[in-house]
Amino acid sequence: MSRKGLMSFLVGVLIFCTFSPVVQAEPSPIGDTRSASSDKSEPVVTVGPSGKTILTNEETTKIGPGLELTTFERFDGRGWLNGEVMTIDLENEAVSTDLLYPGEISDTKPVSELAKQHGAVAGVNGDFFDINNTNAPLGTMIQDGEMLKGPQGSHTLTFGVDENGLGNLSRIFLEGTVQLPSSSVELAALNQSSIPADGIGLYTSVWGQAQRPSADHVYEVLVRDGVVESVSDQVSSGPIDEDSFVLVGREEGALQLQELSVGESVTVSYAPKVDNDSIMDYAIGGNAILVNHGEVTAGLDDRTTAPRSAVGLSENGKKMFLVVVDGRQTDSRGMTLHELGELMVEFGSYQALNIDGGGSSTMVARMPGESDVEVVNSPSDGMERSVPNGIGIFVEDGSGELNHFAVETVMEEEHSHRVFPGLTRSFIGKGYDENFSPVNVDSIKWKALPADVGSFDEDGIFYARKSGKAVAQAQVRSTKGTKEIRVLGELDRIETTSSYLGMEIGRNADFSINGFDKNGYSAPIEARDVNLEYDQTVIEVEENENGKFTVIPLENGESTTIEVTVQDKVVRLPVTIGLETVDISEFETEDGWEFTKYPADVGASMELVEGRNGNGIQLSYDFTTTTATRAAYLQGSPMLELPGDVQQLGLWVHSDGNGAWLRTVLEDASGTRYTLTLADEVDWTGWQYVETNLPEGIQYPVKLWRIYPVETDPNSQYTGSLIFDDLTVKVPPAVDEVESEEVTPDSLIVENEGIGKDRWKFAVLNDSQFVADSPNSQQVQMARKALREIVAQDPEFLVINGDLVDTAWEEDFEFAKQVLDEEVGDAFPIYYTPGNHEIVGSGSLDNFLEVFGENRYTFDHKRTRFILLDSSTGSFRTSDFDQLIELKESLNDAATNPKIKNVVVLGHHPTRDPLPTNNSQLSDRKEAELIENWLTDFRETSNGKGAIYLSGHAHTVHLERVEGVPYMVTGSAGKSPYGSPAKGGFYAWTMFGVDPTPMPEKMFGPESSDKNSDWVQAEVRPILEDISIDGPGSISVGETATISAEGHQAGNLTFPLSYPASVSWEGSEDVFIGTGDALESAKSSGKYTATFNPVNGELTALKNGWIQLEVLSNEMKAHIDIEIE
Repeated sequence: MSRKGLMSFLVGVLIFCTFSPVVQAEPSPIGDTRSASSDKSEPVVTVGPSGKTILTNEETTKIGPGLELTTFERFDGRGWLNGEVMTIDLENEAVSTDLLYPGEISDTKPVSELAKQHGAVAGVNGDFFDINNTNAPLGTMIQDGEMLKGPQGSHTLTFGVDENGLGNLSRIFLEGTVQLPSSSVELAALNQSSIPADGIGLYTSVWGQAQRPSADHVYEVLVRDGVVESVSDQVSSGPIDEDSFVLVGREEGALQLQELSVGESVTVSYAPKVDNDSIMDYAIGGNAILVNHGEVTAGLDDRTTAPRSAVGLSENGKKMFLVVVDGRQTDSRGMTLHELGELMVEFGSYQALNIDGGGSSTMVARMPGESDVEVVNSPSDGMERSVPNGIGIFVEDGSGELNHFAVETVMEEEHSHRVFPGLTRSFIGKGYDENFSPVNVDSIKWKALPADVGSFDEDGIFYARKSGKAVAQAQVRSTKGTKEIRVLGELDRIETTSSYLGMEIGRNADFSINGFDKNGYSAPIEARDVNLEYDQTVIEVEENENGKFTVIPLENGESTTIEVTVQDKVVRLPVTIGLETVDISEFETEDGWEFTKYPADVGASMELVEGRNGNGIQLSYDFTTTTATRAAYLQGSPMLELPGDVQQLGLWVHSDGNGAWLRTVLEDASGTRYTLTLADEVDWTGWQYVETNLPEGIQYPVKLWRIYPVETDPNSQYTGSLIFDDLTVKVPPAVDEVESEEVTPDSLIVENEGIGKDRWKFAVLNDSQFVADSPNSQQVQMARKALREIVAQDPEFLVINGDLVDTAWEEDFEFAKQVLDEEVGDAFPIYYTPGNHEIVGSGSLDNFLEVFGENRYTFDHKRTRFILLDSSTGSFRTSDFDQLIELKESLNDAATNPKIKNVVVLGHHPTRDPLPTNNSQLSDRKEAELIENWLTDFRETSNGKGAIYLSGHAHTVHLERVEGVPYMVTGSAGKSPYGSPAKGGFYAWTMFGVDPTPMPEKMFGPESSDKNSDWVQAEVRPILEDISIDGPGSISVGETATISAEGHQAGNLTFPLSYPASVSWEGSEDVFIGTGDALESAKSSGKYTATFNPVNGELTALKNGWIQLEVLSNEMKAHIDIEIE
């Protein structure tokens, strides 16, 4: 089952657990013990206190008799945690546990293979081991009561099950004797990777083929059937026969074995010595007691995180808990040992032992109805690591009679239980018996309940008919299984999972299709519902069993476009095969290049020097003059236009090794600029080639503007120089240009009308980014102008949603307060929350808080709850984790509070960047997904109350709906826009109007959300200097003409005065202005001289005469007079 499957239903559950930091334990006396895993080369990650924890998902699945698998996802101040807990009822006679190992001590296999080898239905990795050497485990191994291996050094902690079937955590030692002809000596090691000094070790047939341990003075004796067969002063390797064993002695032990001669008799006896005198059925080693008598062991490390595995027991030893926590991944940071102990106690452990973690941490399980086990966690190596042992869970064979039935979709993608009207979804049924063993089923009868939502055919294919909820029911005789189906609103648009496929011969690529309804609810679309058209001589496209497509390249150096059609929706996917390297600049002269710097304090220079081949350009810099972010730029003058549809850009760089961040800035055909990374750290010396990939969605042709080193760490102070040479790009074969998708206006942004007079208003302004050092800059002037415009519109309050200032020095905030006092005064309340520039330079919010007092707010205003968040670090968690807990609590309250009708959440960073670079969004994608899930959950559990998320930071105006919630990015009010002027890249502030008495939409899910929410309206007000109208002076009756308006802004920025800007068109009395059926009716009414469609700008001349059209935006007007002849 999907770990995220129940997130939207479980996110309301909050766990508040305080993990207090503790003093680190003294170094372990076990010299070879490691806190995380067997592999010493794995990275060490340290963290601060974890604090409170949010449980975002927890799902428990019964996978066998007495056997449950719980998956969980948590979020705290340290980051994300994903993990699995297997609970085993040892009293259940149908379930048992045992040691897993390959059959040889020195062999390793992935846990999934170990489970299959032994017939286990679940398992977890086991002991730490001698990785990359003998691979032998460090601790004791016992199976069927027989000791297979002794403990390495003091690695004596073990977990196992005793002869009474009870779990047991104990210390187990080796107790043994070697009987020589003339004496009896102690056995010091059994099948171990090393032998204690002066000791004798025994190696049996289960040791395997690994080299037996050596030392400066060793002696090896091969004994067959109790008689010495050979002796040697060198240790050997290779298999040992079952009727034989090998004794290896070192130092004094070697001298004792040298007494033996070929033909003499030798016997060895040994047994495990258990500190609690238990007789163990099986046992496996570990390295640290996490829980003892129900309490977390004092002194466990609480700073080093890693993937972890552990085993625990209930107080009576009748329940076993196997735990794996993922780590070293974006989705899961890993746990400290102290946290792991806390987790084991939470799930019921009275005793618990840490076992091998890191890349070894793996859990496998057989899910209901399946034949084989599968990995249920996410190993940190990206795949299973081979390990020497583990703990297996076994289930007795069942009756083989059908007892349960699981229903699943064939597609495994997120939201596969959703489908659009008129499309299909494939289901499968999986049967299993009372012990959860798979049972083959046929003649499944499929049914949809209720039947009016859709119907099934005999092969399990559901045909969706209309929006609504339904249940997919599969039945074989009297056994039934069900799964929920949601039929969404009508299909509004489709997307391919990749917007471009750059391929090479011999390397296939997959893609699939996702659909969206008009409220942003999504579902995957199966191949049978898709029509593809493409050049079959260039590529071949195959349908996969899971409903996806595989593209097979056929002709190198060729290209084609796959036209994807679903119902009447079309999207095009360009495909190219192969890349060609094109030289752009050899840097032989300085012509066409110049340098600049930021800020002005930075020292920089440029000169021609000896390069890698011929000349190169050296950029020298001094980053010791300030602690602010510093950069030195080599820039094209003019910009260098790059050929073709560039996929990669690279150059050779001679580095000084200082570690600066090396970046480049490109500008595409729409005027959008993209800042891309060439190297995270320029930490080498000498020449090295660096390269970056251009993002999907970029519009060609592309120009290169800048290449530059940048330093963001205030404490990193240095001078240096870089030499650049041989700039190249990699270009695919030419492909037909794919037209960018037309933006469909969202009715939330008002057009051709203002905000309703019955609505109360609030304003949002962001991204002015001025500094105190330049009090008369364009940014300051634009911010002042916007503030005066806001005051003139008399909102009830203003939210400054981050980045009012560019740097975070005390004088910047004092100047910002001065500007606000001078332009707004006490006209209305101002709520100012920080963006990333409120910490630039200073590195903290201290200066901001000193002047403005608060970094976040929650308040109710006229039945709407406002939650203003702090994302100054680019993440809500790292900015202020407590605000996430308070956000969820506030949403939960608002959902049931009859006094609250809507919720507005504001944060500086968008959850999704509207631009292809993805630079301007919350840095933690899971955090962004969490916010989106919470807001959708709020709407669906509150009977349709309104919700909206407002952000800035992307310097563009953009609105999209995600899972029933609108997400709006408001434009910049001073700092240069990022996006295309035609798609929101203009200066603006925004006024919002809220309906004081909204009616909930009765929205219980996506299938019933069939209309856009109108409880809130947005009026996007460009900060204008002038408006111009383009159109003919005259037009003949019966003809059409296009009329367009442009807005003119500071810095010579010109943009189409149309959506997403709020624009109103008016005309003389004899002009009809409108769209749709009303427009068509007006054309045939005989009442009008002309009609005008404000959406597409089409003017239709109907009668002779003069007409006038007037455009209005943010209180600025322009008009045009047109004669109709």
